[in-house]
Amino acid sequence: MNTTNEAQREYWRTRRAWVERQEQMDLQLGVFGVAAMEALQDISQMDVLDVGCGCGHTTLQLKDRVGDGRVVGVDISEKLLDAARSRSQGDVEFLEADAQVDALQGPYDIIFSRFGVMFFADPVAAFRNLRASTSGGAKLSFVCWQGPEKNPWITVPNRAAMTLVELPSRSPDAPDPFSFADPDRITEVLQQAEWTNVDVESFTTEVTLGGGVNSRLAALHAYEFSPVKAVVDSTSSLQPGPVVDVVQEALKPHEKHGIVKLPGAAWVVTARTQ
Repeated sequence: MNTTNEAQREYWRTRRAWVERQEQMDLQLGVFGVAAMEALQDISQMDVLDVGCGCGHTTLQLKDRVGDGRVVGVDISEKLLDAARSRSQGDVEFLEADAQVDALQGPYDIIFSRFGVMFFADPVAAFRNLRASTSGGAKLSFVCWQGPEKNPWITVPNRAAMTLVELPSRSPDAPDPFSFADPDRITEVLQQAEWTNVDVESFTTEVTLGGGVNSRLAALHAYEFSPVKAVVDSTSSLQPGPVVDVVQEALKPHEKHGIVKLPGAAWVVTARTQ
């Protein structure tokens, strides 16, 4: 398989938490995906590609919306796709592929993604490849993160953990969830990839960390997805307990009625092929 995103393939191969905590993550992120789906309006009978489908939650949601239409979920991670297939009843398809360079079994009327488009090595090439898989007059809708200053649900636990754990210098090809934080860059990338009518709308909400759990369970959940976990796992002098404890202390002020909520902000991006 031809790919220029091998670092991403390896990264997601080792991220067990996305499988083990798929239900919590779907509850946590679900509202953002729905916002991007709602931006498409009526998509009944249409053929849809779900980019970076992960464990398949959004793929199944899209199937509910298209009815007799076709839905294909594509992801670079075999591990995540195995989980997706296990929760599917066979009425959707899943494709292991690099959406930047591989053929994607189109044509599609809709290209959709919930936080699956921020990690391409060459985003212009990726969106050009996605466009090449569409039918005439196709629509694009995806959701991506605004900057870290707008997403305390990510920064509060991570910064607390980093008071005990020093992160190594970041590799240029490391995953960056904030790579599309600048709306002008989003527009530029899509226009260079020959998408038109680009629209970038702000979407803000309260994120229920861990899907609606108390500060202790929210801290454990946040730790599993924190960049410090890899450091702790690889260093015999560090233990997860104290890190989880300090994250819990940071989250306690945000717990009400046994649920931790913090602000989150994303961009809902739409475009067309013509």
